[in-house]
Formats: sequence, structure tokens, C-alpha cells
Amino acid sequence: MIGIKDFDALCADWVAAIPGLDGHHLVAQDNHAIHSLKDERGIQLVAVIPSANASGRDPSSLVDDHSTYLFVIDKGWTDQQKGEQLDQYEKTQEIILAIRDEILGSFEEGCGPFWRLQADSISIDPEFNIFGGWNGWSMLLSF
Repeated sequence: MIGIKDFDALCADWVAAIPGLDGHHLVAQDNHAIHSLKDERGIQLVAVIPSANASGRDPSSLVDDHSTYLFVIDKGWTDQQKGEQLDQYEKTQEIILAIRDEILGSFEEGCGPFWRLQADSISIDPEFNIFGGWNGWSMLLSF
């Protein structure tokens, strides 16, 4: 199972490496994210602590299959115009795609936590008004 502190450090590395990403939050569920984001500004990465499911028939050789959601979001506002909203989605889309590229690069190198990535498990979807008024993108992946 991937260590929580290791996953948190990975998220911090993405924040340091990807321009426009202002911070990250490691959360267990929606209410945790709402609480964590309440005073934040700028584009945030919200990473759901990965779940783990054991796979394999022999107890001595079990491996964990992980899955997680990553959200790249920016706070919306009440009188946001269509063009402003599209700009917001474009900025957050560029960042979620940069994170996907980092994950795929790690997978191709065969190192890090994504060496067992199931590339066809990656799904990216737009998000509106989540976690108390944030807009952007989510990515589901299994590794």
C-alpha cells in the first residue's frame, strides 16, 4: 500500500513542478475537502487518499491495486461570466493534463508509485460547484 506521507510528498512535488498550481490538499472524502479548502485561493490540487484492494491468489504474493481521484480546481464566484468560466476551465485543464503527463512518465520509466498504472483507467471529467463552489477537472486512476 502506498504510504500517505509518500503520496502527500508526490502531490507537493507536482505543486512545485507545475506552473499555476498553488497548493494541494490530501483528503479522505467530500466534507474533508470542503473544510480543507475553506480559506484557500488560487488553483488547488485535491487528492483523495488512495484506496487499496489486494489482488492475487496466493496470500504470500498479494499486491495492492490502488485507486484515487485527483481534482484540479479553482474557486468560482456568483457573477462569473461565461468567458471567465471558460478561462478557468482552460487553466485547470492544462494543469490536470500536466499531472497526467507526469503520471504517464513515471509509469513509462517503471518507477515510483505508478509502475502498475492501468492506463485505460484514467478518466478526466469537468467539475462544477464541487467542495463548496469550486470548478475544474477530476481525474480517476487505478495503479
